[in-house]
Amino acid sequence: MKKLLPFLMVIMLAVVLAACNQSANSSDDSSEAEIPDRIRVVIGSSSTGGDTYQNSSAASRYLEKVLGTNMKVDAVGAVKAFTALDKADTDGSTIMFFHDMAYLGVEYGSISEKYALENWKVGPVVSTNPGNAFLTSADAPYNTMAESAEWLKNNPDETVTVAIEAGGVSEISFDGYYLWVKEKYGTEVSDRIKVYPTGSQEDKNQALWDGNADIINGSIGGNFEYTKDDVDSKIKMKFLGITAGKRVEGYEIPTFAEQGIKVNGKDFVFDKQFFILLPKDIDPKFAKALDEAVAQVVENPDYIKDLAKNAYIPSYTPAEEADDYLLEKRSTFQNIINNAPTVDELTD
Repeated sequence: MKKLLPFLMVIMLAVVLAACNQSANSSDDSSEAEIPDRIRVVIGSSSTGGDTYQNSSAASRYLEKVLGTNMKVDAVGAVKAFTALDKADTDGSTIMFFHDMAYLGVEYGSISEKYALENWKVGPVVSTNPGNAFLTSADAPYNTMAESAEWLKNNPDETVTVAIEAGGVSEISFDGYYLWVKEKYGTEVSDRIKVYPTGSQEDKNQALWDGNADIINGSIGGNFEYTKDDVDSKIKMKFLGITAGKRVEGYEIPTFAEQGIKVNGKDFVFDKQFFILLPKDIDPKFAKALDEAVAQVVENPDYIKDLAKNAYIPSYTPAEEADDYLLEKRSTFQNIINNAPTVDELTD
């Protein structure tokens, strides 16, 4: 035993030194990152009143403190945001904050294939808007999306026009509803569902107020103010349903699943998630520092409280897992996209 003791001590010392070295290297990866003095956060929306801006703004306010930089959210819209990211330096001075439209747009053909997920460095998933919703005027003759289809069945001379943004979250949510109506009620009802293609949340709201649409895609965070009791009747709205898997706490809005809206025999559920995209050849030290900063921010009670004001929730998926996660999510909805009519086919 006396002969073995020095040998065992040497092995233990080597293990301790290796662990220390590994720990030091791990922290060095991000601690040595050169964080730009200013970071431009381009987003895929041109609206400063919708959920993309609200989520990106909240995340940026907390991230810039952790990273020790200044972050500015730039609402330029999807194509301009992708173009900016395509031309961005690899130092992290320009990053993109967007949601599921980033890949849905490519699948629908509204965004060029050169902007597919495979051509970026996918950063972490940051948050979820479980309140992706449909709304109508407060005096509409139906109170849910399912009731709107029943109303169409009982009123064969009527039509329903839905305002959506083509090639994104609006369209995949609408497609779930449309395919269910077609399967349950047949084309005599589904053929009277039309689409009013438009852009930002503000544009969709205006489409409802102008009478160009009967139903609009929206969100709890972006539209709840218009549903309150003291809102002028000319602009007052009501929710018809959300696409999330379960109700949002504090709001009496039924989910699509609760309404029996199914596609291919399965409940239609779509959770709208926000994530970061980076240039493909981004400095790996910056990418790691950003990922670690997001991991820190999503645990911050103040950040969580800020998101909750608009019914958003942190839903962190680390960057190293986010790529596969989003690719799998994309494949889940490809079947719906392939079977749904195009926006052009549903536009008068």
